[in-house]
Amino acid sequence: MTPGGGDGMVGMVDDDTDAASASPQPAGRSVAQSARAASPSTQSVRLVDVAAEAGVSPSTVSRAFKNPDRVNPATVAQIRQAADRLGYVYRPYRKRPMRSSGIISLVVKDAAESSALLRGAQNEAYASGLAISVIESNRGSQWEVSFVEEIAETSRGVLIASDRMDADRIAHLARRVPMVVLNRPSEAVSSIVPNVAAGTRQALSLLASNRHTDVAYVSGPDSWADRSRLHAVRSIGRSMGLTVHRIGPVESSAQGGEQAARALAAHGRETGGPTAVIAYNDAMAAGMMAWFSQNGVRVPDDISVIAFDDSPISAVVRPQLTTIAIPRAQIGAVGVRALLRMSETGLYALDSFGDADMAALRLPDGCAPAGDGDVIALPTSLLVRESVGPASDTTSAER
Repeated sequence: MTPGGGDGMVGMVDDDTDAASASPQPAGRSVAQSARAASPSTQSVRLVDVAAEAGVSPSTVSRAFKNPDRVNPATVAQIRQAADRLGYVYRPYRKRPMRSSGIISLVVKDAAESSALLRGAQNEAYASGLAISVIESNRGSQWEVSFVEEIAETSRGVLIASDRMDADRIAHLARRVPMVVLNRPSEAVSSIVPNVAAGTRQALSLLASNRHTDVAYVSGPDSWADRSRLHAVRSIGRSMGLTVHRIGPVESSAQGGEQAARALAAHGRETGGPTAVIAYNDAMAAGMMAWFSQNGVRVPDDISVIAFDDSPISAVVRPQLTTIAIPRAQIGAVGVRALLRMSETGLYALDSFGDADMAALRLPDGCAPAGDGDVIALPTSLLVRESVGPASDTTSAER
């Protein structure tokens, strides 16, 4: 690439970033022990009470009863002993009265950025005669936990679409109310996430068919979403024989995109550089394209650009942005269906669902449980617009 760079550049690297949440291990006096101290009755003992007594997550208790072969034998024994102490009897389709509230609470970090997810959740809730209460957790994780604790007893269920809460806090709250995490997996409760591999494969196949062999992924702030997208681009790209670089991390904004474009230009002056880039989100891609336009780099003649999301900006920028669509509205809708099914049946984890329960979720084609069965991954897809073209025989850095 030929344009002049700027200061404050972000380097191009090849290191992987992996992270895993620790399994929640409640300490001290359990919720179940406190409940027994208050009342000797065991008739209202719930699966979540057994989880608290055994010091494991509700989903582990569900697996221990329904699919014990998938759980460590010592853990199964520990859970059964806790159930015996509490007088809990496992019934896979045990009915309990539904919460009388007509409200499902949705926790998001930014309401504006979650509009598609909110729309999907609202439409599904309204169809069932319910309403969505939105909690925007822009004051920090502790405030978010405190607020959810306040509304737990009055909500039919809670959807967590914010990434502020860790597994321990989520497990604590899940003992009080049906809960599903959206857009990231959680060891504490069931999750609905996007399967970014499907759309990424389509995107890289498009680039390969246009003779691109060198691709850069522009990384956003550290999160499960960024790590999963980087992993998909890197692993699928390399399986196709492509060279994959990483730029960033940068902020997930147009300003972050401009910073990444400067870094890409600097790299191009030294080595020729990638001929295609995949950005963490549309806003970053828009920022890159604006900087390219201002500095004489033509999209897609000199460089091809793809992003994740399919937000409204992707159809507004010029050229229109080719993007990997994240099915946010579907994620919101399936999250509501899962909560309602949990509330109706008393099953607190997706991996405890039977065939009829899974059918009630009305999952799209190409969707299936992932990992240990407590995560459902909805497929992504590529929307081809105008920002991808053939790789140039001569790189812009050589011009």
